[in-house]
Amino acid sequence: MQLEPKQAVISRAKPLEQLKASFIWAFGFLPIRSVLVGSALVCWVWGFYLALGPIFAKQVLHGGPNTFGFLMTASGLGTLAGGIYLSRRNSVLGLERVLAFGTALMGVSLMVFALSHVLWLSLLSLVVAGFGFIMQIISGRTVVQLLVSDENRGQITSLYVRISTGAVPIGNLVAGALGSNIGAVNTVIFGASICIVGSVLFTRQFSAFHESFSSKTML
Repeated sequence: MQLEPKQAVISRAKPLEQLKASFIWAFGFLPIRSVLVGSALVCWVWGFYLALGPIFAKQVLHGGPNTFGFLMTASGLGTLAGGIYLSRRNSVLGLERVLAFGTALMGVSLMVFALSHVLWLSLLSLVVAGFGFIMQIISGRTVVQLLVSDENRGQITSLYVRISTGAVPIGNLVAGALGSNIGAVNTVIFGASICIVGSVLFTRQFSAFHESFSSKTML
């Protein structure tokens, strides 16, 4: 990467004041707010699958530890494929569509996984779900890195990481509570439905993303 050198800006503001200002700015700027909420959503629902995967392996697919290992491997292959796919993109234009598509793809795939009683279909659905999951995550991080200023990039990025990674254990907790009451299958279907609805709502923000991307001289 060939970048022009920039002079470091030394801030005199207090760290807590900077953190508060960055938080207010992030949730007041529609594209960043949409990315933060969307990433939290998919990580939250992904926590459903991680927590309830062993139940599907044993009770739904009538397998054992090896079956659960295959399920985890399938989702891992999907995330790997999604990362390779995104690495081939040479522009950020259209990332808002990738965000929405990845969220919807993950939701639909997890719904198929929840309803499947055949191992090969469950594995295939998890490959696709992992693909959609990583598309949303990587695209979201790219958008955050692009649209924030140099002065608050570190704080906004750390906020994104806390929200997205913190949503996974919360999803584990919710999955356990829901799974005990409505069953593992219905819990995953519920989470998948939220992803699909979220992707539809996200498409309404396309114009805001397009304007933000177009304002960058690097494009």
